[in-house]
Amino acid sequence: MFEAKNISRSGAFEDVSFHINKGEIVAFAGLVGAGRTELGRAIFGAEPIETGELYFEGKRVSIENTKQAIEHGIGYMSEDRKTQGLFLDFDVKTNIVSNHLKDFCGIKGFLSEKKMHAFVKKNVKDFNIVTPSILQIINNLSGGNQQKVLIGTWFGVEPKFLIADEPTRGVDVGAKNEIYKLLRQLAATGVGIMMISSDLSEVLGVSDRIIIMKDGKIAGELRKEEATEENVVGIATGLQKTGKEVSL
Repeated sequence: MFEAKNISRSGAFEDVSFHINKGEIVAFAGLVGAGRTELGRAIFGAEPIETGELYFEGKRVSIENTKQAIEHGIGYMSEDRKTQGLFLDFDVKTNIVSNHLKDFCGIKGFLSEKKMHAFVKKNVKDFNIVTPSILQIINNLSGGNQQKVLIGTWFGVEPKFLIADEPTRGVDVGAKNEIYKLLRQLAATGVGIMMISSDLSEVLGVSDRIIIMKDGKIAGELRKEEATEENVVGIATGLQKTGKEVSL
């Protein structure tokens, strides 16, 4: 589904290569400052990639901005929903349709309230968003429901590849389990998912493979069945090697 070959950006990450298959959740683990978020933002076009190549569905692509990324079928759930992911002073409906408004336009280019209303009501039901109304202001929702609205905005564009940065940050256990279920359901439809997470239990429990970064570089890769908290932390800190060549 997606492949990066030797991509770099000064001061953020260097010579990074990896691939993600259809229907696969690949977790990116590492310590704070390892370059994971910067990597995800660069792939989505929010920050520049200075060298290297990106391939999407086997074809080389150039992604210079977020609009191009969305057009290719790439979505990005920011780690900071309050400043980068949601319009907190707007309602649930506006947020959920915000990144694909053209899908709700009629022949003359006017937005269809009927189409938007039906789509948002379905999202609220499908993602179990607890809100008194689709016109409820986002800032008045709980953290878990805000996060599910964020997921809804990206599921709505029907991405082929989704970058999920800290997808359960700041939510309770119940909401976490719901979000894990949603990510698994999305992967089951063939979407490739790059999950960036600092939660080791999340990394070990949700992913199919784990890529560990250290100081802006890939330090190791582990299959789900061989990964433990000890060896993930060991590789992230440089105290342990994978014991094999990293397969990319």
